[in-house]
Amino acid sequence: MSAIVLLSRRSRLIAAAREWEIPDTELYLFESPSEALAKISLGTTVVFVFDAREYPRFRHVVRKFASMNSDADLLLVGHEQEIAGSDAADFDVAVQSIAGNADPDEIEQAVRRRVQLRQVRRRSGMVGRSRAMDELLSMVAHAAPLDVNILVLGESGTGKELVARTIHDNSKREGGPFISLNCGALSEGILESELFGHVRGAFTGAVGDHAGVFERANGGTLFLDEVGELPLGMQTRFLRTLETGEFIPVGGRTTKKTDFRLVAATNQDLAADVQAGRFRQDLYYRLRVVVLRTPALRDRPEDIPVLVESFLAQENQKHGLHVRGLTRAAEQHLFDHDWPGNVRELRNAISSAAVMKQRGLIDTQDLPGELRSGGKRFLPVALDAERAATSGLDLALLATTLLEMRQEIREIKSLLTRSQEGGTDQWRLGDTVPLRRDGSVIETFPGEVGFAPLPSEQVGDLQSAEKTLIEAALNASEGNRRKAAQQLGISERTLYRKIKSYGLV
Repeated sequence: MSAIVLLSRRSRLIAAAREWEIPDTELYLFESPSEALAKISLGTTVVFVFDAREYPRFRHVVRKFASMNSDADLLLVGHEQEIAGSDAADFDVAVQSIAGNADPDEIEQAVRRRVQLRQVRRRSGMVGRSRAMDELLSMVAHAAPLDVNILVLGESGTGKELVARTIHDNSKREGGPFISLNCGALSEGILESELFGHVRGAFTGAVGDHAGVFERANGGTLFLDEVGELPLGMQTRFLRTLETGEFIPVGGRTTKKTDFRLVAATNQDLAADVQAGRFRQDLYYRLRVVVLRTPALRDRPEDIPVLVESFLAQENQKHGLHVRGLTRAAEQHLFDHDWPGNVRELRNAISSAAVMKQRGLIDTQDLPGELRSGGKRFLPVALDAERAATSGLDLALLATTLLEMRQEIREIKSLLTRSQEGGTDQWRLGDTVPLRRDGSVIETFPGEVGFAPLPSEQVGDLQSAEKTLIEAALNASEGNRRKAAQQLGISERTLYRKIKSYGLV
């Protein structure tokens, strides 16, 4: 049973939510952010409804949700103007904002739409929680029931065929066949035969009749990948089939009828091909009744952890492995890579690393060679004294920070090891916060479980040190944020947030 988590302090919304009846879901109501996030961490939540109107630190809650790598959808009630004015770097998660004056019925309808969209996503196998993927899934859900031609644009490896299958599975033709053909992988003669079919004796080697994809896709969906590779002379016959549903097999004399829904895909600029005379304009407009664009992986890096988790689960199940995840250093290499092969390249990389590692955490040395050579190490400036000195960075500050971090890590490891050896059912820090044996830790908010906040002078010291380090890196890189992030050993997205936080813009 899927879970819907509602975090709100408004009695009217809570009372109305108790009456919601959404199929195949169970509603959980919370007023505490930590309790809501703890429930979401269990992995069964499909929609997180956050009524942010009574939470001044709502951005903090959203960022905590984003850091959990949950695949749940977020519906944020209130603060719609602030969200609309933010970009992906602010939250690292797709946010659907609902006006703060929306009544409980409007909120319920929005939740129902998200649950329906989740069903489309679940059937598709499409993974991601970025704005780009959220918009793509929304368009797929809207276009799939309409029996019109669809053109899918995107780079190789971005999942265009997966989009086509999702369209078919959520259309009126889902009970019919789904036929796929790559137009760029065949010679002109073979492509013609695969499209239109041929009769016996049509050419040397045609020892029998052959049904082409037009005939085999009758009553279902035809997916033509790399449709821009269709020879110009063949495009005229193809257009006629789209318009009339009629075609004649190669070497035949009898006209056949077919009825299929076309989903075409390409990584080329068909509009430019039309201008250059390489693609028929009338066919181009016939194809692009609805246009969907699959985003490149480099444009949605926030989806990488979710994709990795999904791919590892599949590899563990398929091969009986026990790989738990990636180390922070290995994950940083994935963020630093440009992914020219997109999701397909990421999947192959994770599959290779998982098979080689088989258990435990995948580290940098377990990644394929092209990822190891292309990645950047954490805090590289602290490991290169000459470069750090010439760039104006404070070596003493860096060294002190590293030593303090290492000491803290040793103390935490020692504490957890002693607690585990004690044979207790739970690891505990102090008297209040449990750490479950599955390794998941839920970060609480100050005061919710009796924690006293850090002394202001300690917080100030840490923030001042971090701000000084960021300023030095920006000065050394002459304001180039990408270079500064590389020097600091953090992602460019993280650097952007810290720059805004410290007012360094």
